[in-house]
Amino acid sequence: MEHRKLDVLIPLAGTSIFFNESNYPFPKPLIEVNGKPMIQLVLEQLNSMEIVEKFIFVLNSEDCRKFHLDSVLRLLTDNRCEIIKLDKTTKGAACSVLMAIDEINPEKELLICNGDQIIEEDYNDIIGHFRTDDYDAGVVTFNSVHPRWSYVRLDKKGEIIETAEKRPLSNSAIAGFYYFKKGQMFVDAAMKMIEKGASVNDAYYIAPTLNELVLQNCKLGVYAIENEKYHSFYSPQNIKAYESI
Repeated sequence: MEHRKLDVLIPLAGTSIFFNESNYPFPKPLIEVNGKPMIQLVLEQLNSMEIVEKFIFVLNSEDCRKFHLDSVLRLLTDNRCEIIKLDKTTKGAACSVLMAIDEINPEKELLICNGDQIIEEDYNDIIGHFRTDDYDAGVVTFNSVHPRWSYVRLDKKGEIIETAEKRPLSNSAIAGFYYFKKGQMFVDAAMKMIEKGASVNDAYYIAPTLNELVLQNCKLGVYAIENEKYHSFYSPQNIKAYESI
């Protein structure tokens, strides 16, 4: 695979209804999975890509003050990171990512990933697939119909023609892995989505930004994986299931 560099952005400022403070005093990225902080497992896999220029993290400033999450991330990335600290919660992941707009290179490839998941696939192969087919943007998908996920609808060529958050359009669910050929593509699409008020349950998500790219006739692809290769740590039960494998 060609070695031009990309940036990886991970929003970690959100909260989860599944991890209450009484049972989980540490922020979600520091909850241990198989004896390591969750975010360490995520970054170990992302670091397997030799093409990562830098990581960009959007954090809750309270998590940095109380638990030194920023220091942990600098150690895990050998200081190859930029950190944005938020004093208040935003109206969703898309808004959190836009808070890092000054760190997003408009001309460089951008990968936006969830900070609570493992995809047992070679990330080099995924990026290589999107590059080889010259996609403007792409996502990893798995099979589901549950409304907790975001979804894509594909045309006969297997390209994305619509996305939706928390609404099954098909059985192709998005695995929290979003590739953009240029950072500016995401920024412009996210701003248009917000201008239109395209929120879900009063929050703005990443997936619907792809609808703006569809309207611009951009070429959007998917990299489909088998369900057993996708592990989301959205709940304590899911962590236990992963640890029992």
